[in-house]
Amino acid sequence: MDETKLNLPSFDKLPGAIAVDLDGTLLNSKAQISERTYMAVIACVESDIPVIIATSRPARTLSRAIGEELIEKCSLIFMNGAFAVAAPPLNGSVRETIEPSLAKEIIDLTIGIEPNIRITIEVEGYWFSTNIPRDPDELWRVNAATPDMQFPLDAALADKPAKIAIGGLNRDLSHVVSAISQRFNTEVSLVLAEANTFLNITSSKATKPNALKQLLDSRQISLADVVAFGDDIPDLDMLSACGISVALSNSIPELKAVCRYQTASNDNDGVAIVLERILSVMNK
Repeated sequence: MDETKLNLPSFDKLPGAIAVDLDGTLLNSKAQISERTYMAVIACVESDIPVIIATSRPARTLSRAIGEELIEKCSLIFMNGAFAVAAPPLNGSVRETIEPSLAKEIIDLTIGIEPNIRITIEVEGYWFSTNIPRDPDELWRVNAATPDMQFPLDAALADKPAKIAIGGLNRDLSHVVSAISQRFNTEVSLVLAEANTFLNITSSKATKPNALKQLLDSRQISLADVVAFGDDIPDLDMLSACGISVALSNSIPELKAVCRYQTASNDNDGVAIVLERILSVMNK
């Protein structure tokens, strides 16, 4: 790829940190991390640049996606900021949950609008509840879970849900978002993804930039000193908040509009191209 045709940032010093989305950004279209991107992330961590992976996913799915080494060496933000855990040199953790009574009202309202919709309640990122149970093969393939990780709805609600995930089964969920917004206003954060067919609901306090800031505060690193990467609606607020925002070429137009820079696609090592530029600062 001719990198001269890309709108890439230049660096004369190392950034305070790197924040990167997972699906469509760090991972290619096969949901895999390329060797080039993997090595660039490891090199940044080993150069004492904190790397924070920020995803809508729950924790149980990350091992299969990025491997144990990155899980150990990178700070992690799960479920759009509902959970976060720091890795050195950062410290701390984040947990923002939805009150059980509020979660139940949202679920009842959603099912009243779309009776056949799929709802998953995530608790701490490993066990969960769903209104449409999956068979073991589908459970592992889609949820990276085993049958013992599925719990009854009441048990999930009692433990304060971290996220309510609504799958539209290929239907547009904009009308569901409108109904929830009108009734619950600022109590929850609503993030549509996958062409409006998937909705993530978290506490209004649970956002990627909020979680990112809490982790960075442990080392007095400003969001203005962060290089952030993303591709879709759930990344908008994080990229808007960070000082150097980079969209991948496969990003949606709305995200490209808020980013100053653009790199190659997730299938062409777009993240690695920028990380290698950062690392080149050390050789100057």
